[in-house]
Amino acid sequence: EMKEIGNTTSNISYNYQPTTIDYNTTYTARSTMTPSLRTIATIAAAIAAVLSQAAAQEEQERNFHKRHIPHRPDRPSIREQVTQKHANRRLHLERHLSELKSTISEHTSGRKLLSDEDYNRHLKFVQGLHRKLAALEEKDPRIAQLEIEEEIELQDKMLQGEFLWDMERGELVLKDDLQV
Repeated sequence: EMKEIGNTTSNISYNYQPTTIDYNTTYTARSTMTPSLRTIATIAAAIAAVLSQAAAQEEQERNFHKRHIPHRPDRPSIREQVTQKHANRRLHLERHLSELKSTISEHTSGRKLLSDEDYNRHLKFVQGLHRKLAALEEKDPRIAQLEIEEEIELQDKMLQGEFLWDMERGELVLKDDLQV
């Protein structure tokens, strides 16, 4: 059937959906490709899709454990963060100890009863917190400063991407340790 489009006429075939109309010729995907070429093109497209997906997944796995934090002036430096964390450790332990003591006192007064297992676990945890607080008080300030410096150094290495995830060990390790 002939139809007029603008000033040109075109053959339009109703058997297939036309993909392009070029003046007097109608092209369809089936008319321009033989079945074997269509099969090859489909297989090639599928292979390309699988390969691109595999490459993207590999790139994502490579970058998964990299930690990149750009410089942000509104955030404290690594040194400030680590020093603050060590300074707050005693306060955190004391607060946790007071919470556990209040839970135990509520149990002994009968206001909020715990199971025997939970009560014993809380008592054991209180003893551990007392031990940690005593160790903090006895720690030499020079040793504490060395620990802070070591942690700062490790944080810097992590930011520079010097650590990798070791699947066999299930932990972060230095790149140099993996190659040995």
